[in-house]
Amino acid sequence: MLSRKALAIASLCTIVCAQAHSADDKFKSAEFLTWSPESQRSYITTAATAASVIVAANVRDQAKCIDDWGIKYREGFYQPVIEAMKKLPDYHPMAVTIAVLEKACGDFKYR
Repeated sequence: MLSRKALAIASLCTIVCAQAHSADDKFKSAEFLTWSPESQRSYITTAATAASVIVAANVRDQAKCIDDWGIKYREGFYQPVIEAMKKLPDYHPMAVTIAVLEKACGDFKYR
């Protein structure tokens, strides 16, 4: 079985390769909201998993919070993120996703 870190990296690579424009500064939440719900969920799942892997190196409890958040909202297609994107259509989807995760689990600022 692959580790969570390996899965996060593989998923991130898949998104970057398949959705190359998604890393572009011009990519906005308004465009993201035109994607299919499954594609949206995949993107947000990958973002949350990658954030959790990075956070785990700093604050384990915060990583658990992110994991728990993902479990709670995945089946509902991450409605807190989708709702935030509807309110912030001119921001990059990754920025909105991270902001929602920070609101739920605390700032991602480490020394």
